Amino acid sequence: MAIQALIVDDSESFRALLRRRLSGIGCWIAGEAGTAKEALQLFRDLQPDLVTLDVMMPDEPDFTAKELFATIRSERHKTAIVVISASPRVPTAAQFLSQGAIAYIEKSFLNFDQLGRKLAYLFPDLKPPRAPSSS
Repeated sequence: MAIQALIVDDSESFRALLRRRLSGIGCWIAGEAGTAKEALQLFRDLQPDLVTLDVMMPDEPDFTAKELFATIRSERHKTAIVVISASPRVPTAAQFLSQGAIAYIEKSFLNFDQLGRKLAYLFPDLKPPRAPSSS
């Protein structure tokens, strides 16, 4: 059974990178969103197994990434959420993790192999990234 993923990031190029990497380990990219509002609608329509969530979304005074996170957790607790941020100074990493995010990753330090292994552990149907060959 394919793991359905929803990618939420305001950067099209970063969404494309996540799409390639997640597809490469066996995720089915069910949807992509560039705003928190769009993501909420897709989340409710798709009920994905995994959401990657950028916390630094464009200014949306009536609905933020934090509120999206809280809504996802309350509406579908079993959805795994990976929180991603471009800013190392976002003071909410511990808060997201304490509220149930499976990982909090800074974009500049994003290690796709490590993320892939963590996801493969959580979702046994996924294939972990291949280790580099020593030849």
